[in-house]
Amino acid sequence: MIKMLKSKMSLIIVLSLAAGLAADDGIIIRKDQRTLEQINSIYSQMDPVRYDSPKDRWKNLPHTKEHLSKGSTFSVVMLGDSIVNDTSRSCWNLLVEKRYPECKIEKITSVRGSTGCWWYKEPGRVKKFVLDHKPALVIIGGISHRGDIDSIRDVIRQIKAASDTDILLMTGAFGSVDPRDDKQWQKINDPNHFNEYRKGLELLARDTGAAFLDMEATWAGYVRESGKDLDWFKRDPIHANERGEQILGRILESYFSLPAPYATSTKGKAN
Repeated sequence: MIKMLKSKMSLIIVLSLAAGLAADDGIIIRKDQRTLEQINSIYSQMDPVRYDSPKDRWKNLPHTKEHLSKGSTFSVVMLGDSIVNDTSRSCWNLLVEKRYPECKIEKITSVRGSTGCWWYKEPGRVKKFVLDHKPALVIIGGISHRGDIDSIRDVIRQIKAASDTDILLMTGAFGSVDPRDDKQWQKINDPNHFNEYRKGLELLARDTGAAFLDMEATWAGYVRESGKDLDWFKRDPIHANERGEQILGRILESYFSLPAPYATSTKGKAN
């Protein structure tokens, strides 16, 4: 009996160590974590998300635009932390596919908790988490970059040195920010009060030919206007719940919507 218990304990320890190593190495998710029916049911509880996409965004997303307009299959890598995983779990790709039924988006979510490009830039990681999946688009986001613009630049450099993929840089979403607080809102919404990281990220996008999406200002504005407590959109102090995820997903749906006549669905507004 004692020998059997020791064997079981040894197995538990080995499995725990393996799980820890897997978590430390990051995870790659290829399957959608929700269905279209599930996300639409969640969204039906909410006021519509209204977002006017920048008109010039397609300048730096030529491959993405081509795939959408031609109705082809293409891969998208989402790179970052657990916030990026929440954004992926919104299943924005299913909403875009509904607009363009002939398109198929193969979404690869490459994430590691509390991790940004300061970790992904190290040898072999860009290959494993990005390049091996041959993406037409790489989305870099999250709240865990430690303000390290140079590391994000290094990851972009590595990607561009080995591929011709589009790159989209996103500002953070959720985290500890409370957009209902006027002082915090001012830092999010007023360019005169942006922090150095926010300004640096947009400048980096311009310097590297990447597209840029101010995700933070849009989700924060939605929460402020909703009249609901922040907890209605969060599952814990940092992360979005299923409703918060849908804010992010609907922003991306609008961002990747082509102007007419490309759009094949009349639901929503393509910008």
